[in-house]
Amino acid sequence: MMMIQLLMFHLKKMMTRKYFHFSDLEECTQGMWAIVRGDQRKINSENAASLMRNSQLFKKHMMSALTLWPNSCLHNLSAEAVNKIAWLGHAGCFLGVGSPEENTRVGWHLLSPNDQAEANKVAAEVLEQWELANKQKEQLELF
Repeated sequence: MMMIQLLMFHLKKMMTRKYFHFSDLEECTQGMWAIVRGDQRKINSENAASLMRNSQLFKKHMMSALTLWPNSCLHNLSAEAVNKIAWLGHAGCFLGVGSPEENTRVGWHLLSPNDQAEANKVAAEVLEQWELANKQKEQLELF
């Protein structure tokens, strides 16, 4: 009985936070946090907004982050204090159209409330897939 209770405790427990040095985070080494100003900032923002309006393509690029950026995903998506939906959106826009995080935030404000809700919904689906896969992996590591 004690073993079952212990197992249930571990299954209910939130995922253990994973940490990486910034030099090991793909998002940092590839430039998601670059500062881009001027005309290119406007182009990036408009491209990010266009991508976020295309649910299928946006989802495809967020899904690619799950495989192309394993360290960044573990670091950000296992953290309670990170806005995981926003982070996935930033990653998808960077991988999809090369828009750095700050430019993508500007692009977000170019979307209608309906477009924002749809983009959040698609990002939540990607997050759910990642969490399910990683919780299963973590549970297997318990044994």
